[in-house]
Amino acid sequence: MNIKTLLAEEKRLGLNCNYCGRFRYLNHSRFAPSTPVEAIAKTLTCARCGSEDVETFAVTRTSEKGYWPAERS
Repeated sequence: MNIKTLLAEEKRLGLNCNYCGRFRYLNHSRFAPSTPVEAIAKTLTCARCGSEDVETFAVTRTSEKGYWPAERS
């Protein structure tokens, strides 16, 4: 999935640190529409702990209430 598809499907770009568990949303406008979502993590580190073990992925609203999942530190 790339950024263009992410927007077409009304999803958001999420970042999760696999070391400390931090979850944040990223601003998708920083990336070109053809950028693969999974490839973005290769250039990032966690702002909290500095770990390079991060992943980026598409986030959808919850099916039950339609809310976006909460960020966590």
